[in-house]
Amino acid sequence: MRRAFLLAFAAFFLLGAAWALALPVNGTYDEKQHLVRAYAVWTGQWLPHERTADASGIETSAFTGPRSLLPENADCTWIDKPAYHPASCLVTVGDHADTLVPSAAARYSPVYYALVGLPLRISPDGTGLIWARLLSAALSAALLAAAVAIAPGRLERLAVVLVTTPMLANLAGSLNPNGLEIAAAVLLFVALLHRRWGLAGAGAALLFTVRDLGPFFALAAVLVALFVTGQHPRVLRQRAFLVPAALGAAFAVFWAAVASRGSDLVPGRPVPPTTSGAILSDIAHGRAEFWARQIVGQFNYGETTISIAVIALWYLLCAALVLPALVLGDRRLRLGIGAAFLGSAALLVALELYFAPKVGQFAHGRYVMPLGVGVLLLAPLATGYTGWLSSSRWLEWALVAAAALTVPMQLYALARVMTRFQRGISAGLNPFGGAWSPPLGTLVPLLCALVGAGLLGVIVTRSSVRPTPVHSTANTFSN
Repeated sequence: MRRAFLLAFAAFFLLGAAWALALPVNGTYDEKQHLVRAYAVWTGQWLPHERTADASGIETSAFTGPRSLLPENADCTWIDKPAYHPASCLVTVGDHADTLVPSAAARYSPVYYALVGLPLRISPDGTGLIWARLLSAALSAALLAAAVAIAPGRLERLAVVLVTTPMLANLAGSLNPNGLEIAAAVLLFVALLHRRWGLAGAGAALLFTVRDLGPFFALAAVLVALFVTGQHPRVLRQRAFLVPAALGAAFAVFWAAVASRGSDLVPGRPVPPTTSGAILSDIAHGRAEFWARQIVGQFNYGETTISIAVIALWYLLCAALVLPALVLGDRRLRLGIGAAFLGSAALLVALELYFAPKVGQFAHGRYVMPLGVGVLLLAPLATGYTGWLSSSRWLEWALVAAAALTVPMQLYALARVMTRFQRGISAGLNPFGGAWSPPLGTLVPLLCALVGAGLLGVIVTRSSVRPTPVHSTANTFSN
């Protein structure tokens, strides 16, 4: 188990580090907001004390920080539609004089930012950002590696590899709490399903404290996992799980009360149709596709897409794992998988219906990944799945092929985003050269991604497919 953890940690960290070293400042969703929040937490500014206009002219909460934290025009790569400039448009600032720095994440829980923000306190510039990203990647890698280490067989480990989509790797390697939140959910699901109560408690505590929706996801994951396995009487006696989970829940309640003393909700631009019918029509004709694409890979501020064939292939690999489970699994397992899938979809629709009239299009597919990962992580619990797999040699090799296919897809997604920032959004795939270059050059991130994704494939192929008692669901536990 120790060797499995170390190998998996190296794999996930290298994959996240590839993105950390490849992206420019503010090179992924809302990074400029989280960057400022991380610096503020490490300078004792746990809540905003001023308001100022951001680059779009919208007044929002602000902290006091050096001008060097952000480029002069941090939004230049994506705000000028449809040009979407390469990152060479960014104008770095060397001035460390204090000023008001806006952040839409000003009232977010400080836990994630306290974990990753020290490098920005030491070096409030692009160098500090890279080290903070690497620290964030290491934390997510530790959680995912722990999930792999306690996963008992090839199916379970393949599920962890498949939930680590290029989008999750991107988020893990940037300054954004969404990556750590998803990784914590993966650990929580796997630990609950395989009765690793201490790790489950750690995952739950992080989910409760990292983001606003975390408490919902933590409770949903616990309910689904315990329902599927029938372990609800047992968990009430597990202090290793209950104590950290309760502490996390208490902090979530405390911070919700503290943060509710102000609001950063501002009108969107432009305000979309405000009727429920118009919003649902918008979801059906575009937003739903965006959500599905983003879960696998739609990057920066949504403008950088990857091939629909790659996205479809990733979903086909997921379906190849889940559909047999729906056939071979019992009623509890089918209900659990259905609850994770339909609950994720319903939450996206509910978020859009509530927020769209207030701030414009709001929901993102990545928001519900902490619950959606349960669809894949539950699948290997199907009674008879492992035995059926072991009796079919070609199916065993199909699993190996599925793991191997994720390697070029991870590498392609990174190369596509690197090309977008180095050469422009309309340039053909070529991550070498261009108007802008990553701090360590173009080869280092690509090599990190290649080695990291390759190690994930090795982890799956070297795992066993033997039947394991903990794979069984409620009937086995009752026996």
